Amino acid sequence: MMIVLDHDSTPPMHLLGVGLIKISDLNAEGTTQVLFQKGIGIQLIHTILKLNKNKILTKKKGISIDLISDYTVYMHYFNTNPSEIIVIIYLDNKESILKFSSYYEVSKKLNEVIYSCEEFCDLQEICNNNFIIPQSHSLLAFFVISTAGHLYFSKVSDKNSKLGDFEIQISGFISALMIFTKEMMGEGPEVELKHINFGNQQIYLVVKHNVIFSYLVEEKRISKLDKKYMKIISDEFLELFKDYIDLTNFRGDITKFHNFENIVDTYFII
Repeated sequence: MMIVLDHDSTPPMHLLGVGLIKISDLNAEGTTQVLFQKGIGIQLIHTILKLNKNKILTKKKGISIDLISDYTVYMHYFNTNPSEIIVIIYLDNKESILKFSSYYEVSKKLNEVIYSCEEFCDLQEICNNNFIIPQSHSLLAFFVISTAGHLYFSKVSDKNSKLGDFEIQISGFISALMIFTKEMMGEGPEVELKHINFGNQQIYLVVKHNVIFSYLVEEKRISKLDKKYMKIISDEFLELFKDYIDLTNFRGDITKFHNFENIVDTYFII
């Protein structure tokens, strides 16, 4: 059964992103915990909090609207529990500024829900059901590979089902390519090769912390939404599996990465 914010709620809200954050240890400059994110990256969440943290810790409850790049950022924060502050961030188009009142009503209900959820998964389900972000149809295939050549995760479109038979060879090819790329661009925690042209298809490669994220697309140019989602997916993977991708400890068990498909499916229809 679908869990909603209340029984008389309107249909799910369509927006570009939403984040729920809990700030505790209020007397020690605050400790932040991201409870939920969808369509908004960890780095952007921390940037928004950094810009507003002093105000949040001082006022403890309030609202704000700001413009960041091409987005309108709505932020509501509540101090229902004296020992912590709940911050809710919405990301939408600049033209959506007239939605402010409706977002605030949702925020008040969501703040109540956070304290009534018995399980963390309940909160995740409520947010996923009530906030809808646009999905991209650009990807033909997606691979997550270590720089040592270990294939952590892959998903291939039905249109390219034959590609799945060659995943191991492709991962080796990409790893060899990135070793060459690192030599060309210099060592560092992050190396990005914007794209490689393969005729009618493009491969976009991103390397972060010894992990290669490879996106196969048909379009000659990907959209801003695609670029945003590629960044979010790579950051979420590293955050979720940071304890399992140490090359010195990896033993070939990839079952722990299977659930990452749910996150990929949130952003891309493959």
